Amino acid sequence: MNNLYVADYGNHRVQFFLSGEMNGRTIAGFTGVNGNNASSLDSPGSVALDSQLNLYVNDVSNHRVQKFLRY
Repeated sequence: MNNLYVADYGNHRVQFFLSGEMNGRTIAGFTGVNGNNASSLDSPGSVALDSQLNLYVNDVSNHRVQKFLRY
């Protein structure tokens, strides 16, 4: 589908860019705010998708993998 997911380590978020778009939107975490609850991240390092397009985020400083359901 040529969309792009970006783990934005320093801003504690995951950005999603639709194919051909220059502006992304935050789909996980909060810009510039680290945390450890179910909706926040602390230094995401990488992302992966499963066959149902659920998002898995390596939440480095929280020592966990967070799953975000497709919406």
